[in-house]
Amino acid sequence: LSEAGGGRSGGLVARHIFGQRHAQVQWGGDSAADNLERRGKGRFLSALGGRQLSILHISDAHISLHDDLAPLSTRMHSAFARTTDKVSHHRTNPGEEFLRLLKLACANQVDLIALGGDIINFPSEEMVAWVVKTLKEEACGIPFVYTAGNHDWHAEGLPDDDTFDAQRLPQLQSTLKPIYDASAAPLASPLYSATELNGVEVLTLDNSNHQINAEQLEFSRQRLARTAGPVVLLMHMPLALPGVDLLPKECCGHPDWGAQTDELFKTEGRPRWPEGNLPSTTAFMMLVRQQAAPVGRIVAVLTGHVHRDFGTELFDKTSAANVTALACDVKSNGCSLRMSAPGWSQERSHHSSSFLYGGASTTAALAEVLQSGSAVGDKDTLMEAEGAVQYTTLDAAEGGYRLLTVHLPDVK
Repeated sequence: LSEAGGGRSGGLVARHIFGQRHAQVQWGGDSAADNLERRGKGRFLSALGGRQLSILHISDAHISLHDDLAPLSTRMHSAFARTTDKVSHHRTNPGEEFLRLLKLACANQVDLIALGGDIINFPSEEMVAWVVKTLKEEACGIPFVYTAGNHDWHAEGLPDDDTFDAQRLPQLQSTLKPIYDASAAPLASPLYSATELNGVEVLTLDNSNHQINAEQLEFSRQRLARTAGPVVLLMHMPLALPGVDLLPKECCGHPDWGAQTDELFKTEGRPRWPEGNLPSTTAFMMLVRQQAAPVGRIVAVLTGHVHRDFGTELFDKTSAANVTALACDVKSNGCSLRMSAPGWSQERSHHSSSFLYGGASTTAALAEVLQSGSAVGDKDTLMEAEGAVQYTTLDAAEGGYRLLTVHLPDVK
């Protein structure tokens, strides 16, 4: 991609190319940097035929079969009873979109499905049972991991709630428990988990109340201190990283988050947020920056929560769903984000995922993106990045998803 990765001592190289719905990440460590130096700078190498982990990220499906907690569920059920698929423009509903995405996972033979929260529209045992049954019957045996979103556990207007997130832990430990039990993650707590597949560690962290607590922080520190391969973080809410221009209600760790900026407490029928972030949330934000490639093991952060239209470019700050931010320090050598250079071309390939600069094959998945016109802006536009990238996936209720593939060198 650029000279930033070449010849760096001790750097952990992560290179990305992505559109709105697909992302490819090359993780190579120091050997990849040396390889880049030898083959020439400015190239995303074609030699990606080693191990890989492909993840289909599904967030914000907002499935509700019935208004079964009326009147507590009526507002949310009405909002998502019918939706419009943003690609086909057909009228649909969240359940149909969820089934379509599971078929997509099967067709692409992904290794893991990452459920990123707000899979259901409000806490309902009937909907949880439907989701678990559907995953079992329609996902072709593909394992999944799950972290909750705020709508998964919040029923609006309960009179006895004494805090804005009073329902969270009780619902995680009861209504939502069958989803955790069916997942691939060995759970010590529904608030966090670690799953290793194909040389990649996937960490889930529940930040659905805009915060990271002290227990989650310590778990993250311990996992990220390990010397194993790349890490993908799965959280519901985007992190308020430098360059992320989101409102406090749209992210985790916003410096202005608190009672004075809580716009939705009446609408959502809950107490106001407290004053300010937890110290552990602030410390977690720092930890992510410290552990992001090229310095650390984090290569990607998968988030959702924000609902906006598909039709604008990644750098357009009016469309928060398209906010893609660097999790690494831009002052670091090997941390950058930019539009793809001219010369990328695509054709369908039946071989393992590969890229060449200037006219050879890309992946079939990326070819699909380009050929369907669903990439960002002009149909031939892609983004390039080095370091760790935070991806905000478009809502599944309207057809959004992200197919992320992490490539690792072969073990010798």
